[in-house]
Amino acid sequence: MLSVFKRASGLHGRTSFSPIKQLAYGTCGKRLFSADSKEARLALLRKVYEPFSKLDKGSPEYDELARSGKVWEDHFQPYDSQRMGYKTLQQEHEDMLVEIDKLRELMKPRVSELARTLVAEYAHQSVSIENNPLKIGDTIAIFDLLNKKLFAHVDIASFAAENLTQLVLPQLHPDADGSVVNELKNHIVASQWIAETAAAQPGTSGINEAEMRQLAAMTIKGTESEAIYAMAWGGSVPLGGYRKLPIAVRSNPLRIFPYPAEVPACVNRFFSWRDSQHRSKEAHPLILACHMTAYFVHIHPFPDGNGRVSRMIMHDYMVRQGYLPVVMQDLDRKDYLRMIDGACNGNPREFITTVLSTQLDQLHTFYWRQRMGDGA
Repeated sequence: MLSVFKRASGLHGRTSFSPIKQLAYGTCGKRLFSADSKEARLALLRKVYEPFSKLDKGSPEYDELARSGKVWEDHFQPYDSQRMGYKTLQQEHEDMLVEIDKLRELMKPRVSELARTLVAEYAHQSVSIENNPLKIGDTIAIFDLLNKKLFAHVDIASFAAENLTQLVLPQLHPDADGSVVNELKNHIVASQWIAETAAAQPGTSGINEAEMRQLAAMTIKGTESEAIYAMAWGGSVPLGGYRKLPIAVRSNPLRIFPYPAEVPACVNRFFSWRDSQHRSKEAHPLILACHMTAYFVHIHPFPDGNGRVSRMIMHDYMVRQGYLPVVMQDLDRKDYLRMIDGACNGNPREFITTVLSTQLDQLHTFYWRQRMGDGA
């Protein structure tokens, strides 16, 4: 999901933390929010970052607290499954989860194979959410060419994530905008890598932070978004690097993301939380997949590509746990953004219901094709 970047006093400098002045105007001097929205945002920022008012700006304690990321995290508590609504919804959807798992067990030898057949559709869905105009027919054609020219000749599962950006991808669809083609092509390659590496590591907790950052770099390579990284106001950011400036989204002035100095610690704890949740097995894998997607988006660590990376994390985890990547039929961008926004606000009902019902529909479809001998 694209973020709106503004010049602001943020945590990117040693003594520059001043959340009260964050993001009032756009890069061209245009007002980002209305006067009322701006005041509401400033009031919320004062509340969230009140612990800093007790410390001397620039003191070791001040800087240590800034780098800890705990102020943002302790206020919003994105890790709390009870507070964020996931525990309650798991109980409410218990019957559907049981039905999903019964179907999954019936098809268990084939689920990872079936997941590979959804790579093109999943990648198409993900870039479409980001306003990529290419149609599903274009995606299938590009996937077929990648399959013929790349996947048939290399064992992509043998590649480390850091080597994905070094791949020389074939030039495809010359009549279309090169940036949108590259965005889709990159996502297909990343999704194929996820489908194969995840299937080879069943039951594990998922990609690590370093691999996630390499996938983030892969999403941006050769697209117009490279300029966002190269010309960011806080200084250029390498592909896969974390943002250096505070951000806001025009659609929701009360959405508060961590300040740049907070981001590394917040991301690190996100992965520790995911691993801990995976080990505890308290959350159903599909519920946890939804939770981690919204949690990651709320951190929003990158200058661009956060939504795509969040869906890669979800894809990877679902396949490792023996589920299909969720391809939501006729998904509208506005509907998806509304679902994710609700989940970040502690109301993931629509997101979870959509993910679970789609998973069930997909499993039913593949199961009956298998029964009727259609194959899939």
